[in-house]
Amino acid sequence: MPLARGAIAIAVVGLGFAAFAQQFGDGNAQAPNPAAPAPASSSPGSPPAGSTPQVDESALRYFASQGDTRRVDAEIARLRALYPNWTPPGDLSQLSAGPVVPKDPLLDQLWNLYTEGRLAEMRAAIAERQGSDPQWKPPQDLLTALETAESRRRLINASDSEQWRTVLSVATDAPSLLTCANVDILWRVAEAFAKTDQPGRTKDVYTYLLTNCTDPAERLGTLQKALELLPEEQVTDLLRFERAGTDDFGAVRDELARRRVERASADSKQTATAEDLAVVARLAENESGAGNALLLGWYNYHHDNPAKALDWFKTALDRNGGPKAAEGYAMSLRALNRLTEAEAFAYEWRDKSADTMKAYLNIATALLSQDPPPRLDPPVVTRIVPVVTQQRHADGAQALGWYSYNTGQIPTARQWFRTALGWNADDEASAYGLALATQRLRDRAGFNAIVSRWRGRSQRIADLAAGRNPGRAAAVPQPIVPPPPETAPEAVVRSVEQVSVGASRAAPVVSRAAPAVVYETVSRPSAPVQVRTGARRNCAVTRSPGNLSADAALSLGWCLMEINRPLEAVAAFDQALRNGGARTREEAAYGKTLAYLRKDLTSHAAIAAAAAPQTTERRVELQATILAQRAVAAYRDGRYVEAILSLDERGRIVAEQNDLMLIKGWSYLKLGRYRDAEQIFRAVQRTGFSEEANVGLNAVQDALRPPR
Repeated sequence: MPLARGAIAIAVVGLGFAAFAQQFGDGNAQAPNPAAPAPASSSPGSPPAGSTPQVDESALRYFASQGDTRRVDAEIARLRALYPNWTPPGDLSQLSAGPVVPKDPLLDQLWNLYTEGRLAEMRAAIAERQGSDPQWKPPQDLLTALETAESRRRLINASDSEQWRTVLSVATDAPSLLTCANVDILWRVAEAFAKTDQPGRTKDVYTYLLTNCTDPAERLGTLQKALELLPEEQVTDLLRFERAGTDDFGAVRDELARRRVERASADSKQTATAEDLAVVARLAENESGAGNALLLGWYNYHHDNPAKALDWFKTALDRNGGPKAAEGYAMSLRALNRLTEAEAFAYEWRDKSADTMKAYLNIATALLSQDPPPRLDPPVVTRIVPVVTQQRHADGAQALGWYSYNTGQIPTARQWFRTALGWNADDEASAYGLALATQRLRDRAGFNAIVSRWRGRSQRIADLAAGRNPGRAAAVPQPIVPPPPETAPEAVVRSVEQVSVGASRAAPVVSRAAPAVVYETVSRPSAPVQVRTGARRNCAVTRSPGNLSADAALSLGWCLMEINRPLEAVAAFDQALRNGGARTREEAAYGKTLAYLRKDLTSHAAIAAAAAPQTTERRVELQATILAQRAVAAYRDGRYVEAILSLDERGRIVAEQNDLMLIKGWSYLKLGRYRDAEQIFRAVQRTGFSEEANVGLNAVQDALRPPR
């Protein structure tokens, strides 16, 4: 059942009802004046409660009345251990409870059990005596002592079990416990009030303690208990009970200052006073631990003073501050824009905690995302990649994409942007980067697909599609960025197919003014596709080109190429070859060659290229593409010598191309010509373009390593 308001406080020995009504009757009542004299003790002849604790002297009185000096000395020793400030009476004869009565051996036994804390046995012995002698009654002081001891034990057990309502109930029924002689009991009662949402009553108990109890350690302990249970303003109010010359509440004041700084350290909107900061700085300087140095580090970090934060985090690190100190140190370096230094430091701590890993990824992302890109040592980029991959960190993948893009590594940039979107499908920035990279690679179909998916969600992608956004400009190549992990040779072949041989699959250009057809390659970009409206409409439905004029058949062939129907285009180009003039035949032969290349029919393409004379530029272009396609096909079939020969022949007519050089390097490796392979891979590595050169070099080293 609910306790009556103030019921426990009424029972506090030494206050009396009037004093309680003023001090405890209302949890919001003003506390008594600490300078006022302490209330008189309820025990006649006792000293004031403020100077001498209320000690249960029942057993001592009994032993003295029996003239048992040995037990009197033992009881005095026990009471002094419990109550260091207690002083035994000078004349022990005054403790006699009355005239000497005949000695009862059972009473000796009961008092012994009491002093030893064997209360259950004491109860059992009393019950047994009363059962055999109904006329026998134990002395009242013995019963009072027993009941008080039992109440103390019940209250402590309830408190230890966090049964707060039981604590208050026991305290109400045992008012003799609530005195300065039992400070621990008062602390437990105060905690019970706090745990039952009565902080005003908690403060009342602490006020009683600070007003009436004199032991300096217990008074300081009371304030420290208050720190755990009361709001800061109530603890501050209790500090006014400090007694000059006896109390030292400085530790409590320091803790309050530290807490105010701690709150402000986590909230940039709160500001600590200079006085509080000075207190915490003094505490940090006078301790060997890292706690307060960390506190000041985070305070300065969140209040835009990273230089000072760095100093405090360094102090915390020197004191074994651990991952939290390392996180703060790294983030302060980042705030100071010392990103290269921050990345190196954070990398060493990345695996120590989730926070240090997050800090490292954020710093690495910031380092890579700078525009223009910084000049980084190759090991820096190399160590960032596996961490980003392992953590599937979308922002880090995006940053690797931008770094690759801004350093001219466009295919690698596209791969990283795709990876970032795979980890975060709603990352608009990665989608924009993918669109830019795809546009730079002249992958019209891929670019259109990106625009189709993102036009309604990204204005800048829509602007890019409309030609209103040039994107970022590539800088001078920096250290090569490895692409997302993939098996090396297969990735190389696919890359070559996409950007070199795959050029033949692009839609060509046809224009009445400039009918020359250009296809995509890494080295020479194409112009936008232009097809006459009539031709586009006419080729949407399958038709035989046999009855068309040469010019109409040529237009039909280009239209069919645009909608990716190359074998049908071959028939249209054949009609133009049969009936057209020299210029038409040249264009038709060129288109027919591209159509066969798009279907990987390399031999047919070579025959088609000779069907009509071509300009020198076109002849070289077609021959280079045919040789590249032959090399890739030979590599796929394991004909590595043929692949090398085709690439050597291609290299005599056009400049070497990085992706095809990688095919040559892997072919040498497959043939066991490791030094030739190494030479090729290092040549590609020096260009700063290919992302696969490092993988190839590692494969060479593995092959050259002696078997164990």
